[in-house]
Amino acid sequence: MSKQITSDSGMLMSEKAFGPKELLIIILGLLVIGVTTSLGFWQLGRAHEKEALNLQMDQREKAHPLQIGQAEVRFSRDVWRRAEARGVFAEQWTIYLQNRQQNEQVGFWVLTPLKLADSDTYLMVLRGWVPRNFQAMDLIKPYKTPQGLTVIDGLIAPPPSEWFSFFTEPPGQVIRQNVNLQKYADFHHIKLLPFVLRQSGDLHDGLGRQWPAAKTGVGTNYGYAAQWFGMSATGVVLLLYFVFQRLRKTKSKRGAEGSTAPRVL
Repeated sequence: MSKQITSDSGMLMSEKAFGPKELLIIILGLLVIGVTTSLGFWQLGRAHEKEALNLQMDQREKAHPLQIGQAEVRFSRDVWRRAEARGVFAEQWTIYLQNRQQNEQVGFWVLTPLKLADSDTYLMVLRGWVPRNFQAMDLIKPYKTPQGLTVIDGLIAPPPSEWFSFFTEPPGQVIRQNVNLQKYADFHHIKLLPFVLRQSGDLHDGLGRQWPAAKTGVGTNYGYAAQWFGMSATGVVLLLYFVFQRLRKTKSKRGAEGSTAPRVL
């Protein structure tokens, strides 16, 4: 009787395409793809939210001006809305925020509180910008301040952003890095509204008012979304390449083992 001996089926299956190590790599790859895809969609969602906010801001800016001191102002609802305020500048309490730029030139933002007409409440007005004198920082370029009752037109805006500083500034300091409206009000013993009116218009008073657009940076979110989706797509390509390479390598090795298996007749 003749007998045929072939390689054991267990030998043919000894080389698995996906062992524990390969499965771990696949799981990690899928996790990376999932996370980067989720981050991409999150950035898209943020971009859509900002587009809606930009549209809302444009509508507020074009709306009929609010009369501060006469109409109720809710900051969360009315921020970046056009408004007017009628009152008298408290010129003696003017402050200058340093290291603020306009047209790539360093200077000061000029802020002066306005005492609202027929009220004991003050409104901080971000009046404009003046260039810095690098020979004498405390020498402020002359500008004009309206005397008596005046009407200010502008946009309701958040208080100026506070920059990092190594030093604590005295509350009464005139040239300063930052201003906290509540501390400013406490120091001068006045009632101050918790927002500013960013003055608009070219009034030929020596102050620049070329303010940056009050937009929310939608393009940045779209850019980040493209980066995350690009990373996700790269992960998919690399993972597919790894899987196909493992399958091809295993198939090739099994074919080689089958062709060299011993036979006894």
